[in-house]
Order: sequence, then structure tokens, then C-alpha cells
Amino acid sequence: MFGAFLYGACGSDGGSSVTGGGPFGGNGGSAGAAGSSAGSGGSLAGSGGSFFDSSVPNVQGLQVDPPVVSLVVQNGVATPAQLTARAVLEGGATQEVTARWSIDRLDLAQITAGGGLLTPRGQKGGEGTVTASYTNAEGDEFTAQARVTIRLALEEDLVGLTPGEIGDFDNPDPAPSGTLLYPYDNTVFARGILPPELMWSGGDAGDQYRVSISSTYVDAVTYTHADPPSRFVLPRAWWDQLAESSDGSPITVEVQRRPPGGRALTAAAQRWIIAPGSLRGTIYYWAVNQGKIMKINPGADAPVPAFNPGNHQDLGSPAPVSGYGGESPPWDANGAGERCVACHTVSRDGSRLAALFSACGTANGNCARPWGIVDTATEQIQVMSHYNPAPAIFSALTPNGSHIVVDTATFNMGLADATTAQPMASELDTMSLSVNMAHPQFSPDGRLLAYAANAQGGYPVEFSSSDLEILDAHIGAGAHFSNRRALVAGGGDALAFPTFTPDSRWVMYQRGNYTRASFGVAPPLSTGFNDLFMTLVDGGGTEVRLARTNGDGVLPAKESRRNYQPRINPVSVGGYYWVVFVSPRDYGNRMVSAGDATNDNRKQLWVAAIDADPQPGTDPSHPAFRLPGQLLSDINMDAYWALEPCKQEGTSCSEGYECCTGFCREQGDGTLACVPPPVDECARIGETCTVATDCCDPSAVCVAGLCSIPGPK
Repeated sequence: MFGAFLYGACGSDGGSSVTGGGPFGGNGGSAGAAGSSAGSGGSLAGSGGSFFDSSVPNVQGLQVDPPVVSLVVQNGVATPAQLTARAVLEGGATQEVTARWSIDRLDLAQITAGGGLLTPRGQKGGEGTVTASYTNAEGDEFTAQARVTIRLALEEDLVGLTPGEIGDFDNPDPAPSGTLLYPYDNTVFARGILPPELMWSGGDAGDQYRVSISSTYVDAVTYTHADPPSRFVLPRAWWDQLAESSDGSPITVEVQRRPPGGRALTAAAQRWIIAPGSLRGTIYYWAVNQGKIMKINPGADAPVPAFNPGNHQDLGSPAPVSGYGGESPPWDANGAGERCVACHTVSRDGSRLAALFSACGTANGNCARPWGIVDTATEQIQVMSHYNPAPAIFSALTPNGSHIVVDTATFNMGLADATTAQPMASELDTMSLSVNMAHPQFSPDGRLLAYAANAQGGYPVEFSSSDLEILDAHIGAGAHFSNRRALVAGGGDALAFPTFTPDSRWVMYQRGNYTRASFGVAPPLSTGFNDLFMTLVDGGGTEVRLARTNGDGVLPAKESRRNYQPRINPVSVGGYYWVVFVSPRDYGNRMVSAGDATNDNRKQLWVAAIDADPQPGTDPSHPAFRLPGQLLSDINMDAYWALEPCKQEGTSCSEGYECCTGFCREQGDGTLACVPPPVDECARIGETCTVATDCCDPSAVCVAGLCSIPGPK
């Protein structure tokens, strides 16, 4: 009777709001067409959002009002939106009811469970779905949804322009504002990295600039000065919001110049893409001028040493497995009093690093290069190989770091146990008698070993011709190799530094006239010209040249064909494979060569996106960007990309593959953490899978045991 009284008193729809603190009323709820009521604590008013109980008769369905919500967060501030649930009655009339509210994107916004008040979190733009659930007196369940779009509007004025001066940018002179130098047009970035530094030419001192970056869900505008050499870095917080809000659609970037007191000019524009995935893992590389192995995580401000190699005057611990064999350390010094370490490799799972320790001042005149195994978690050297069996150069660890293949200065190649550092007999021993072999690399699944074969030249660092071959690898009890076969014939070129895509289907490598970027004993040095290529493991030798990553149409002659030592990220992220490689090319207006870029500039690490599931005959690559965080003062090369040691349950994460369990889930407050494997639930992007049907997204693919976004079509 009480509920019927309320219903009859208030009418059927369209009334004014009711406030109060009792059990039935609602803050901001709709009261009814026939009248209104208000209170401050009586039985007719409350916090539930409706002015009647749940015993609404003849309910046929449920609606959310409004059905579409669009909110703009201006510099972190937004007005919440009140959503209302309305029961659809027999005959079509509607009546407000108290519903239970939820949203599928807790990272975007929160909604009061019993009140329908939607509040953006303000750190991310995107789209989500709000669901209202209502149960009538008979126990019938009704649900309805509303689509929510949240946009971020970011604006700062570092110049102090008047409204008229700001408006002048909207009515520009046809003359161009300048030329964008870096990044390159159509570059594909990813989440989880530092913002790129925009650089351009064509301005003068005192010019005012509007830098605008617009994506599907974010608009960022900065008014600033940028005297020549002109540069601008988007604030880190803004870049993170832009990246986290990206849906993979193109982003428009504009730099517009306004001379003091003059008319604004036409903007210089580019298009970028930020892949909807976080670029994780650790990149281990050799800083040549420091003589040590460094490491950097995408997103880090600076690199750090991968491990402490020890004092060059000490024998070191642990000692080589068979002692020093009459040789006489000290070791070669790296300039900082430490043992010099050089060529290295890392296991796919990131657990172990193998590095060469140089000692060329030994008693018998030979150059000893024993290799050591480093536990990356503790950064401690675990074992050191025989001191001087034959000078080692490059090496390859199996995906889990259990075994290692090492090549030598005489183009021999052999297998060893990476735990004991003891050599193991294999087919590689026999092959090395007739085949000049170099640059070994295991596939991510551990079933293949690719290498340069028939190499002709001085030693594995420098040779002028080779072919690309592959072996089936059988690592474990009775480890051996079989089924030797050619992938690509060099035809007089040197094919070097093979690396596999995460699915083990493609091999990327450098092809050119010489394996080393610059060489010779004295200036003028010579240059090895190389570009990056890909071929299918089962593709019959058909090559795909990675034209856009190589810099076609972008780099001038003095910088072209300077692409070396590719290494691919072990996981597919955001619909792309990611490769890190070495290049001495110009870096905007921060590092500019006067002549030959190879010999004028410092080598730096560059990263490029490659479309996942590339198609033969089509260039799947995109323009490269310089890996942020590395030091311009260093000479960096020989980079390896590996996963970070996995995280335990309860640890924050961004993708499932970071977790030891393989699963990363929301915690109810917009944050993510590693969780146990869910029972009877599908896997989300970045989480563990066996086949594609394990994944929640019907368009997902299972790549290297992880649900992945398919490549662009």
C-alpha cells in the first residue's frame, strides 16, 4: 500500500528532482510528471535515486537516460554525469527506478553503484559501457546500457598570449611554418616509452608556436617558444594520457609558427600511430666507449649497467671452469678500471645473459675471450667458460637460458651447457670443419637455429659475403641439430645477424656489402652499407625489404643504408612486432653529420614497428624512432631484447605476459595486478593462450603463447 501510494502520488514520468536522506528518495532523481516532493530526512526522500520502491507493476524492459554520454575532462577537471534508470511499462510509459550500476572500463570512470553518478578518473580517454540492472518484486531481472565517451582536453600557454593572438593561429597565412625533422611522418610508437622530442627547422628567435596533437580521445595544445634549434617535448603526463587513450587510430601532429607581431603561418603536420599495447622488456646493449653492457627498459629515463664485471686487475670470481691454464691476467680494462666486456646475448625469458670477457694481453700472445653467464635477477656472474680454448665472438642462448651456442674468431661454432660452461658435442662441431659459420640465433620456441653460413672475411665481426641458413634444434637430453637448409642466398652480399619474430615464422637480418658499419685502421674509414630484410622460415628464399624502417624516402644519401644488427622483441605488442637495431643516422637537429653519417655520428639504437603477420611481397615496416633514454654521448650497438623476470601475484602489471601466472587483471579501482589463472574464463590481450579460441577477443591471435592483436590489414 505504501509503494502504491508513492506511485500514485508522483505520476508516471517527467517530474522534478527529489532530495533527502531517507530510504526511498534520491539525490537528483526524477520524481514524476504530476508533481514534486522534497525532504531532508523524512521517509519520502533518500539517496537511492528514485521516489518509489521496486514494486513497479507491468515492467516490460529498462532504459538508461541518457543512452549516450559524452564527457570532456579539461586539464583534469570534469563535471560528473547523472544517469537514470527507467522501467518501460506496459503501453510504453516509463518510470524511474532504483538500479544497480556498473561500468566495464574502471580505468576510465567510476559510477556509484546505487546512484548512477558517473565521474571520469581524468587520466585516460576512451569508450566504455555503463550497465544498469533492476529486479522487480517478482524477481525478474532487467538490464539496460549506455555508451560513454570520455575525451581529454589538455592545454597550456607558456607564452602568455592574448585571446586575439591565440585566435590568430586559426586564420594562418599560406606560407609554411617550417619543416619537421623528427620524428618521421607515419611513425608507429607504443605505450610505455618516453615522449619523443619534436624537432623542426625554419623558425627564428622569438617566434611563438602552437603545438597540437589530436587523437580519437585526446586533444593536447601547447603555446610555447622554441628558438632555433627548435625542439619541443610533450609533458610526460600528457604523453602517457595520449598513449594510454590510444585505440591505434592515426594521430594528427601540427607545429604552427607565429612570428612576433606577425600573422601565424600554415602548420607543418605529421601523422603518428600509438599502438594499443605497452612496449615492455629490457634492452641489453654494448656501450662501446664504456666497454660495458648496459640495459634500459622502454620508459626509463636513463640506462644502467647490466652487471658489475669486476676489477680488471683481479682474477675475478668465479674463475674459469678449468682455471687460467698458465695464462696471465689482468684482463683488458674498459677505461673505468673494470674488466672489458663486449659481445653478449640474452635468453628470451630474460633470466640469463652471456657476455665475453676480453683479455688480449695474455702470456702466449693469444686473445682470450671466455664467456660468462650472468643471472639477470641478481646481476651476479654464475659461471665462466674455459679461459682460452679459442677466441669467442657472438653467442646465442636458448629461450630459457639452459644452453648456449658460441662462434669463434675462426668461424667455428659449438654448443655448451650454460649452467656448467662445459662444451657439448653436436653436429655443429662437424659442420664447422667445412662451413664458415657466424651469428647464431635461436627461435623464440627454441626449435630452430639460424646463422650466417659460408662467410668470407676476416672474422665474424667483419666479412663481406655469406648466406643465411637454418637448422632444427633439439635441446635437452641428447641435444643435437638436424635438417640443415638454406633460407636465402647472399649472392655476393653478406647476410648477417638473423633474428626471429615472436611466432618463429619469420627471420629478419641485415643484407649489405660488409657486416660492420665502419671499418679500417685509420681515417678515412670505410663504410659497410646495409639494410634490413625479412624472409619466411618456410618461404623458399623470398625476401621482403623493410623499406620504411630502412629510411627510404626520408633519409638523404649520407644516411641511407646504415641499418645494422636487428633484434626483435620476444612478444607481439599492439598488433606489431618490434625491432631494435643500430644506426648512426642523424637524430633531428640534436645529432647531425657533416659528411658520412657512419663515421661522423655516434651509433644509437632505433626501434621500428613491423606489422604482425606480414604478407610476402609487401613492406610491413614503419619508420623508426630513436629509443628514448639512451645517452647521446655513448656509442651503442649489439642490442638484445628480452622479457623482464616475471612478476609474482599481487604485483602491478600492464600486460599478462609480465606475470609469472600469465594473467593481469583489474583490481576494482582502475589499477592492474598479477592474478592466479582464472577458472573457466577466456584470456585477454597479453595473457596466456594455447590456441586463438582461448582469447576473449574473437579477432585475437595466439602468438608465442600470448593472446595478441592481429596486425593491421
